[in-house]
Amino acid sequence: MRISTGQMWGNALSNLMQAQVRKDEANNQLSTQKVATDYAGYGRGAEIIAAYQSSLERITGYSQVAQSVSDRLDSQNIALERASDGIATGKDGIMDAIASKSLDGLTTVLQSSYMAFADGLNYKHQGTYLFGGGNEGEAPLAATSLNDLAATAVADTFKNGSVKKASKIDATTTLQTGMLASEIGDEGVTLFREMKAFIDANAPMQGTMTDAQQATLQGFATRMNAAYTKMVDHTALNGTFQNRVENTLKSLEGQESSLSNLISNKTDINMADAYTKLEQADLTVQAASQVVANLKSVSLLDLLR
Repeated sequence: MRISTGQMWGNALSNLMQAQVRKDEANNQLSTQKVATDYAGYGRGAEIIAAYQSSLERITGYSQVAQSVSDRLDSQNIALERASDGIATGKDGIMDAIASKSLDGLTTVLQSSYMAFADGLNYKHQGTYLFGGGNEGEAPLAATSLNDLAATAVADTFKNGSVKKASKIDATTTLQTGMLASEIGDEGVTLFREMKAFIDANAPMQGTMTDAQQATLQGFATRMNAAYTKMVDHTALNGTFQNRVENTLKSLEGQESSLSNLISNKTDINMADAYTKLEQADLTVQAASQVVANLKSVSLLDLLR
């Protein structure tokens, strides 16, 4: 059966177009290094790839939350250590004064130690008060100096809310890491308030201390040591949170890596094979183009006859 010139033209153009499509696909694979640019290009494997990617997105979300919690806990550790150091400095100043039986300079030490304590309780992370309990309008500890403390009513000393920060760091774990200034700082504030009253009652706080003053200061030192121990306990709890989140982050990173590899195995191309396919497609296009060119020549001769 004889094939007409029109049929030959149709077959040749169809072959050329198909060859060009294969060449374009090969070029796209090399440029993207992926088998396809959408799920349709993966055929039956698309559903598995979609499931892997959905899991990866979920794990990545948890990882981002856990990293945010980790950063906040690092700041919280700094804040707690700052507040603890304030109490420790005050206690050490009192013990030094008792050892020398001199009141000289003790007021300055206690003022400085309270400011460090207050700085810790009013510490911010990314513009937010760490111990504010959801109240971001004002510092959780209203009094930032001993004079402020003496002028502030007990009921107005703490301005924090009651919300303790909690975060879901993986599919099964919600960790409450937030702390409130009124809970971690109440004992320290009470002590500093009483010491400020002692300073005012014994002004100008100079010279050799009396036995009564020494006994009172010894009591303060003992109570400050207990308050410091409680602050250390809060810091240790924060450290426990840090370790928990760090371990969770490592686990999530492992899961992300595993899922990424599974997705890559399904979607990434073999570069050597891709280059080979491109070369083959290019040769096919050239051959199909030559056929079309030959048909053009034959058709032109037919017209000239």
